[in-house]
Amino acid sequence: MIIDTHFHAFPGKFLELMPEAKNDVRGVGFHAFDHREYLNVMDQYGIDIGVLSNTGGRIEKAGDRGKALELCRILNDSFADAHAKYPHRFKAFARLPMVDMDDCVRELHRCTKELGMHGVMMPTNLDGKYLDEAEFKPFWDALAAGDKPLFLHPANAPCQANWNKYSLHQKILWPTDSTLALSRIVYCGVFDRYPNLKLIASHLGGMILLYLDRLNWREGNPECKQEPEKYFKKIYYDTAGPIRAAFIKLVYDTVGADQILFGADYPHGRDGKDDQFYPMTLKEMKELDIPKADKEKIYYQNAKALFGFEEG
Repeated sequence: MIIDTHFHAFPGKFLELMPEAKNDVRGVGFHAFDHREYLNVMDQYGIDIGVLSNTGGRIEKAGDRGKALELCRILNDSFADAHAKYPHRFKAFARLPMVDMDDCVRELHRCTKELGMHGVMMPTNLDGKYLDEAEFKPFWDALAAGDKPLFLHPANAPCQANWNKYSLHQKILWPTDSTLALSRIVYCGVFDRYPNLKLIASHLGGMILLYLDRLNWREGNPECKQEPEKYFKKIYYDTAGPIRAAFIKLVYDTVGADQILFGADYPHGRDGKDDQFYPMTLKEMKELDIPKADKEKIYYQNAKALFGFEEG
């Protein structure tokens, strides 16, 4: 069994309201989410369950409260509909509007209580703001009350234009922004205030696990009570690529098999090949030199336990 926790889709109504989302620097022009197309790809690669999410990094950019809420509701309704039609194949992360915290909390309640969604996906930054900032406290309170996993996905960040040369924003800035966002969450003491927080870091956490010794330094007065490394090892890390078996092994050796989730970043790819990452990720997982029982944890057991997915 394989559960893909890093699995994106772009509903048609969302693309109509955000036509810029159709353009992708990796060579793939995104098109409207089609259930049968996705199921066919899943069947081709042996993926049993896909946990739907949308990268949605531009939703707050204009600061338009009404549009942000509309876009999030379109995403959430579309993914909930896919789950309702194919409950044993599609699960879903909700996307919350972060322009207004009342809207955020109400939409979270609707998604979890009415739509039956399975977690929350948020970008690493919200038009340059980070989730540890004080204004987002109602989000953390509501997330903790609902006890749903939070999936953090990289997004473009306001930065100097020299990151754009050679498309370095997608090659280096995205994993850098993941590293920044995750570090700020740890340092601000979120795990102390919400000890049951279930946080998922995409793409094996960017550079987090390469720099634990540096991240343990106390310069800058971090607010977390314990050594930062202890919190970083509570985070779940997904295998979404491009990836190599050696890097998965490094994460495995650092945090253990119980903290790794399978993810392949469908439908992203290179040069117009929108399913390229499945064969790549599956190949590296096959070559990963760890016990079979630990591979089963990564493929599906950890996700089942984290989300509470039932058999079937």
